[in-house]
Amino acid sequence: MKNKNPLYVVKGKNVMEAKNIFDLISKKLNLEPALEILTNILKLMLSGVTSYSGFVAVKTWFDSLMVKVFGLVTMYGAAKA
Repeated sequence: MKNKNPLYVVKGKNVMEAKNIFDLISKKLNLEPALEILTNILKLMLSGVTSYSGFVAVKTWFDSLMVKVFGLVTMYGAAKA
């Protein structure tokens, strides 16, 4: 189904359609390679989880990483304003 109100990212002469706001931000800030690496690291870590305590350790690490990432995004947004 075609989106009735699509989002677009313009980079120079290239125009790309974004699926949602997160996709828009990742394309606009060129975060796609970093997100792919992060996804692969998380998949690797979760593949080694064999117990609940292992899952909690991975979740704690991921949560702390996300707090840092959102802090950077907030700082970047405040610096742009």
